[in-house]
Amino acid sequence: MDAGALGVDPSASGTSMGVVGGGAAASRTSEDEMRRDAVGRNDESVERSPVGRTTTTMDATADGRVGAFGHERTTSSIAHALEALDADAAVEMTVEAFMRVNFRDGETMDSDSNAGALTAELEEDVGGVGDSLYAADTDLEEEEEVDPRVGDALNELNESMTECNAMENELQRARWERTRARETAKERLDAVSKKLSSSVRTAVPVFHKRALAQLYQVRSIEALRAYEAAHDAHERAKRRNDELEVELMASSGKFNVELMEACAEAMREVADTAAVKTRATEVHERNTRRAVEATAEAAGLERDRHTAVKRALPFFNAKATGERECADADDRVSELKLAVRQAKARYDAALRALNEISEEVHARREARKAARHGESIDYSAEPKAP
Repeated sequence: MDAGALGVDPSASGTSMGVVGGGAAASRTSEDEMRRDAVGRNDESVERSPVGRTTTTMDATADGRVGAFGHERTTSSIAHALEALDADAAVEMTVEAFMRVNFRDGETMDSDSNAGALTAELEEDVGGVGDSLYAADTDLEEEEEVDPRVGDALNELNESMTECNAMENELQRARWERTRARETAKERLDAVSKKLSSSVRTAVPVFHKRALAQLYQVRSIEALRAYEAAHDAHERAKRRNDELEVELMASSGKFNVELMEACAEAMREVADTAAVKTRATEVHERNTRRAVEATAEAAGLERDRHTAVKRALPFFNAKATGERECADADDRVSELKLAVRQAKARYDAALRALNEISEEVHARREARKAARHGESIDYSAEPKAP
């Protein structure tokens, strides 16, 4: 397969995939086109099926799409990601795993028992600083101007403490909202599951196959993006290899161990990236074929369970909605926990800066005191000789 194209055998998957780029950089096929091609145009219900969040090996971008492979990723990291993409999702996502409701237990992943502890801790720290800096003036024997840095340092300390408190309050609110989201999702699911238990059991195989098809679609797209990243890495490796070969030829036959080792390494990188490109092609084709097969199986199962699938749809809608809302709440809590850590780091930095100023001020006072004490000693009185 040449460096500019990536295709799928139509006889293997029942469909054909788009071509990836040409020349030095691989072009991107739109996600919607890829998904339609991967599962065929006759069953678009997979895109709309309520299967909840699909677990993938890639991070989501800000607009919710699956994140693309970075062009500067190493060959080994791309190969590692492809290993995960090539795993059989049917083994990972069993029927039991698919039907597991993650929010039923209502467990929280962190403790709220230390609520309010931060405020008391910060106020105690600030109080300690105030007591040690200028408050008692026990070492102050003469009037002096307050160090001009103290005001700025105190302002920074107070602002950081306010930010810490605000972030802590938001975190507590987010935890409460997460708990409420779980309770709401559980109530919503329980309300429909009592009425639809028999229909849900009958329809589970259909929705499970749809979920697998959707997961394979996403993995197929990720494998295509892995190919793009590997292609770019391959082009860079070839350019580097060409440059080193020119340099080696220009050395006029002089023995240069470092240059020869660099050439050998560049040749290995060219071979490795070519192998990863081939691997990405295979993973892409395999996931496309799996998506088509899972979609066909879902359609076949649905023919015998059409009524049950229609009746069970509210249950799976409620399950998917609840899982999405709870996952969003978890993300919000994680985001605020990070914000709290950053605010605490800012507070700690402000506290250290203020303590450093305090130590400098007191050291200066002690130096002045020692100087005055030395000047007050009367050196004119000479001891008498025996």
